[in-house]
Amino acid sequence: MFKESTHQIIRDSLGQLKQPVRLVLFTSDTGCDICPEALLIARAMKTASAKIALEIYDIAMDRDKSEEYGVKRVPTFAVQAQDGRTVKFSGTLEGVALLLLLDAVHSIAGARPWFPEKIRSTLMMLSQKVPVQVLLENDCTLCKPVAETAVGLALTNKHVSTEIIVADDYPELLSALKVKILPFTVFGKQLTLEGHVNESSFLEMLFKAERRKAAGLDVRCVVCGQPSPELVCSSCKAKIQAEAVNHKRQDEKLSDRGSAMGPHNHG
Repeated sequence: MFKESTHQIIRDSLGQLKQPVRLVLFTSDTGCDICPEALLIARAMKTASAKIALEIYDIAMDRDKSEEYGVKRVPTFAVQAQDGRTVKFSGTLEGVALLLLLDAVHSIAGARPWFPEKIRSTLMMLSQKVPVQVLLENDCTLCKPVAETAVGLALTNKHVSTEIIVADDYPELLSALKVKILPFTVFGKQLTLEGHVNESSFLEMLFKAERRKAAGLDVRCVVCGQPSPELVCSSCKAKIQAEAVNHKRQDEKLSDRGSAMGPHNHG
């Protein structure tokens, strides 16, 4: 049952979008009990704002689109900017996942940077696509900052492809990944981290997943270029975290002064 409270959250959040945002939903007519509610959410978002350009596809019948967006499960929402930056959300959209989806829509429709300059410039050194998956629960407040960072990375750099997955809806995936603690983050195909992951650790894992490790003593920090036993040296990690914390505080102050229309606390 589509909750009225969910409908109200969507209306309040999307009522004043200023720029167009593409929203793509992948569903299935068979074997997907939560797809009908996903359809209702998608249509509610379209109704809430004329700036939402909604497309709906069947994961099997529209295989070309499924492959284009890299969709492997249903229901999956893809939020896409005009330049191709995309974030995917799979599973039941309520609580944390719904707020993250709405925040992604606002970020694409606006121009405010998600991260400070040092993180943005470091991300520019990525040269290959790195998929990131964050498994979470909708009532897990500790999951939200990790997922926010993953979403922000994909909206900051086209080489990061983020999917937020509501873990309870995909028990076979939990079993395959041997997940014991949420949030659970997957970088590339094999690298994983359990629990909280800060911005500097995210950056380091992205470059590890890109296989940028060098051999012997020639390993250098990808940020400052100095010799380092790690891909992001301890000094740069500290600077990145300090800038990230300061950026969050400034962002929260801006949100407090603005209208209270939905989630804007960037990670």
